[in-house]
Amino acid sequence: MAVKMTETVGSVAKKALGFALMNLVIRQAVLFATEKTQLKDVQVQVWANGTLATAASAATRPVALPLWLSDWDKQGHGAGAGSSSSSKLDYSALDDKAFQKHLLEQESEWKNGLAFVLLPEGVKEKLNLDSWPLICRAWLRSFIFANLIYLGLGVTWAYYIYTVYGFKLFPKGNMPATGDILEQVKVSLGALPLYSFLPALCENIVERGWTLAYVRMDEYTWPQYLGFFFAYMALVEFGVYWNHRLLHDLRIGYDKLHYIHHKYNKENTLSPFAGLAFHPLDGILQAVPYFWTLFVIPMHSLTYEMMLFTTAIWTTNIHDCVEVECPPIMGAGYHTIHHTTYRHNYGQFFTYMDGFFGTLQYPESVLLARKGKQQTT
Repeated sequence: MAVKMTETVGSVAKKALGFALMNLVIRQAVLFATEKTQLKDVQVQVWANGTLATAASAATRPVALPLWLSDWDKQGHGAGAGSSSSSKLDYSALDDKAFQKHLLEQESEWKNGLAFVLLPEGVKEKLNLDSWPLICRAWLRSFIFANLIYLGLGVTWAYYIYTVYGFKLFPKGNMPATGDILEQVKVSLGALPLYSFLPALCENIVERGWTLAYVRMDEYTWPQYLGFFFAYMALVEFGVYWNHRLLHDLRIGYDKLHYIHHKYNKENTLSPFAGLAFHPLDGILQAVPYFWTLFVIPMHSLTYEMMLFTTAIWTTNIHDCVEVECPPIMGAGYHTIHHTTYRHNYGQFFTYMDGFFGTLQYPESVLLARKGKQQTT
């Protein structure tokens, strides 16, 4: 299907400049209106034995975070415990940037441990992972988790919608052919190594203190955490919408990148495995808003990473052609329309952006349901 282009490099550059200025204004307003608690001033609640408590109670006591970490390391619990560098680290002497970096690096190693436990000991010894730079270990961890999510979730999802409930969900037998599914898996697995580099790179930049991301939730209040979360996700939704739309409207974006994903343009060619079947650069461009918004809105680092990987689950859902109407969620019915018209429903989680910018098209089932409601009232 020929796609009419409506943007030029110049028009895209103007939009990008306007978007950058908008983000700069938002960032400055956030920095002016909010204040972050320095890590050295954070108080944690601990039990009598020194372990962390989830909330304050009569049996707990407040302890300054630097003091608790120093005691925890001396007891042999901290990362690198037992080494002279760990036992001699004076947390109270660290500035906030260095303190954040240390905690983020320890968190990264903890996440690495969760992923690398899946590798056979012989493989780990052969790879000599301890000699790898932290960013490379973070890439390997992301690659392992990405494969688990994509293949594990895809196989499970496909089994249930095609085998267990196929007679109900696809009564006309309009399921994707095995060849289409295998091609989608091939494209996706070929892109995963580069996809996995984005979260590793983002993590490295966050550790360097270049963003507004923060490591502990108690650096802000709970209302601030929730406010930042919703503001962050709103800007991400805006960014994903325009990145996706421009990949259609700019010829070089569609002809060189996005067309690969739109080979699957009919209901009986889409499947849960199509969710990550992009040109690697295309997939990265559509995930980049999760990264650049960290420079604009303070976001809890682990929450950000969980939301980034949640997109892999969500994209599985919206490519399965199983309509579950739940406005204003941008479900599979809306996204199937996107794959057939090419000009509607660019949004990620919600329909708001498409509605605001005039690109929203409702699935037929939604229109029929609304018509039925109107007739009964």
